[in-house]
Amino acid sequence: MTIFRRHFIKLQLILVIAAIILGVYYPKIWEQIRSINFGKKKTANGNLSTENYSGLLLTKEQLNEFNGVGGQPIYLALLGRVYDVTRSEKHYGPGCTYHFFAGRDASVAFITGDFKNYIEDEADNVLTLNSPAILSLINWEEFYKKDYIYKGKVIGRFYDEFGHPTKYENKFRTMAEEAEFDKFNREKLRDKYPDCNIEWSLEKGSHVWCTESSGGKERNWIGYPRKLYGLQNERFRCACVKEEYLDTNEVVIRPYENCASESQECYYNVN
Repeated sequence: MTIFRRHFIKLQLILVIAAIILGVYYPKIWEQIRSINFGKKKTANGNLSTENYSGLLLTKEQLNEFNGVGGQPIYLALLGRVYDVTRSEKHYGPGCTYHFFAGRDASVAFITGDFKNYIEDEADNVLTLNSPAILSLINWEEFYKKDYIYKGKVIGRFYDEFGHPTKYENKFRTMAEEAEFDKFNREKLRDKYPDCNIEWSLEKGSHVWCTESSGGKERNWIGYPRKLYGLQNERFRCACVKEEYLDTNEVVIRPYENCASESQECYYNVN
């Protein structure tokens, strides 16, 4: 019994020491484990290879190695998510039209089309874009999700070193939801206030008029041409407005100058 007690005490002591060591060195141990490039190995030229592994966490520098040069796979990142586009080498390979996107996250260029001026710190800064541009990026994201293999995430603006979404990523997704809601509301307004027919001639200037199908919206009423202003009250479109909505407070509408209030067509000149 005494021998057993001694062994038990020794075992307890070992466990206590192990717990202390783990408590002190756990962060460092975890950092070492996290730094191991699972699924990666060195190729003959010393570059990284990922083979079929999906779920990578790549730094910008590591992502840059997958640019198709020297037979490397071709990856691009959009909104911090990495896709393998190697099978479309004729588009993304060296010397090809979209090689600009290879090995980097240049999300903003999907909207601007600027393939010449690359500023790394701003290339994925998408929060400065307007609502239609944000929705366009979401469409691009759906395209890459559908047509290409997802490989992982870029450590940086959208995801942290553990692959968790950052505040920036959460903000972008919130803005995308708001943009979708705005789009829905605009479409509802276009159903209620459809576009006018529009033509222009040198002799008469701009001609706007309403019919039962103007704006591509079939209906059983015609309406009256009015200027319908956007939220900033800076730009307007010609909308056909039903008589019962001519005094609405839902949107800002203004009559065309030198046009009878009950006329279904108007002429005006743009200075």
